[in-house]
Amino acid sequence: MVVRGAAVAGRTAYDGEVDRRRAGEAIVRAGARLGQRGLVAAGEGNLSYRLATGDVLITPTGRHKDELTADDLVVVALDGTVREAPDGGRPSSDIAIHLAVYRARPDVHALAHAHLPASMGLTLAGEIPDAAALPETAAALYRVPFVPFGAMGSDELAGRIAAALVEAPEPLPVSVLLERHGAIAVADDPATAADRLELVEVLCRAWRDALFVRAARAALGEAAHSA
Repeated sequence: MVVRGAAVAGRTAYDGEVDRRRAGEAIVRAGARLGQRGLVAAGEGNLSYRLATGDVLITPTGRHKDELTADDLVVVALDGTVREAPDGGRPSSDIAIHLAVYRARPDVHALAHAHLPASMGLTLAGEIPDAAALPETAAALYRVPFVPFGAMGSDELAGRIAAALVEAPEPLPVSVLLERHGAIAVADDPATAADRLELVEVLCRAWRDALFVRAARAALGEAAHSA
């Protein structure tokens, strides 16, 4: 399975071939783990893997991402043409995001998106966590750009997400936080992309808990002062 690649004349040069079966199994495993962690629910979220052909293998829309098999996945060309759609399935409604990111980042081979609970709660409240706050997220995520709300599935939102993932300085971001729409992480493979999504949720939970502690301390201080 491919774990490394280099940009060559706008394309991705692979050290080996990611065939559809192994790529599908990798997506299925990553989706199952996100489900086990409580990071995807109902039919939300999506995962994809760029194949050696340049096409994208992606989860179908409306399906539980932790209940899929490799045979359920859809193959889409970078121009959006659906090449394979088992049982009439359709690609994720966020397909535009995946395609925009792959076009903008030839080094990226996998993408994972989930409606992370803590991240949605924080952004709904207007809070944007800083990856530098925790040593683990600072080291593994570098920084996590914030992308304001946009219509789900729109080319406009996809373009802003892709732009955020190419923002200097290097190392380039490997995840973005979406307002009221969870987060996206990119990597060489679906497992690493899922790992990075988990780290975004860890950051958001820690940030949320810190807010609770500060609020409790402030309330205790006010109570003590008025006593």
